[in-house]
Amino acid sequence: MSGGVYQPNRARVAFGPGAAATLATEAGRLDTTRSVVLCAPGRTAVAESLAGILGREAAVVCGAARPNFPESAFDAANQAIGEAGANGFVVVGGGTPIGLAKSVAAATRLPFIAVPTTYSGSELASNWYVGRAENKRQGNDAHALPRTIIYDPELTLGLSPQTTAASGMNAMAHAVESLYGADLNPVIAVMAAEAVRLLGDSLPRCVDHPEDLAARSEALKGAWFAAGFRAGRGLSHAMAQQIRDAFDLDHARTHAVSLPYAVAFNAPAAREAMEAIGKALGAKDAARGLYDLNRRLGLATGYRDLGMPREGIARAVELVAAAKIAHPRLPDVDQVRKVVAAAWAGEPPPEF
Repeated sequence: MSGGVYQPNRARVAFGPGAAATLATEAGRLDTTRSVVLCAPGRTAVAESLAGILGREAAVVCGAARPNFPESAFDAANQAIGEAGANGFVVVGGGTPIGLAKSVAAATRLPFIAVPTTYSGSELASNWYVGRAENKRQGNDAHALPRTIIYDPELTLGLSPQTTAASGMNAMAHAVESLYGADLNPVIAVMAAEAVRLLGDSLPRCVDHPEDLAARSEALKGAWFAAGFRAGRGLSHAMAQQIRDAFDLDHARTHAVSLPYAVAFNAPAAREAMEAIGKALGAKDAARGLYDLNRRLGLATGYRDLGMPREGIARAVELVAAAKIAHPRLPDVDQVRKVVAAAWAGEPPPEF
């Protein structure tokens, strides 16, 4: 590591149990006097509690968020903001509502506060999109980022073990790929390795004891560290994004499956990163450590377990091979085929 560039995110972060109580203060810092609280339909109770903190005369709830960010959700959110006369907004929940918030912010230029309740890390990525596949509109815009992020682990206590595991491994993928990304620098190296350690240690505890606030705090801190330093798209993210979109698979679980195999592929070209990952996980081999963690958390280890048919492998290879990938080892089509086939089968990752 001879040099590099570090650009910190502009977001102000409030972290810790009870941090959600500071919401009105944070809104005041942004001069937001009238807000809409965006959420998914199943999270309206939490959204209502946040609206209560802001004051009933100052906030309304909009449960428009839907998976895959359809145009209808985007339109409903914008309509709610317009009808409320809002000069800012709040979003609470996981990657789905936060993704909606980012697209709305990119379009309206309104400041918003993100209150994540999962570990996806979407709140610290400036990319946004609406729709999917051939109907997708997308962009990358600093205005899509929240002005303030509130990480309150108390709001994650209701996450099911299955969602906790999948969302946590999605965060793990951000941290791991940052450790061998082309934009690695000393800050990323330290924070990403710590994220791997925090997530590897806390996620099994969160799954076994969902109400363990100390474990939840560690997991959320790990997700924050991982999200803040995500690298350019590596093989794991290329596989996960292309395959889940093509076969309508669960986003986070597809990331969890992809990661050990992409790490095994990169191992010969990123030995320092593999050492850091293995050390953080307490494993001799980085790829096997990640695979075993998936199993420990009760997650699927292969795409076939998520519903991808065997005959879909050829299509998946075509999509992944066409993706732009930025990391130490660039795969050719035959190598992509081997990695995708192994990830479909779900057996322990081999050497590639």
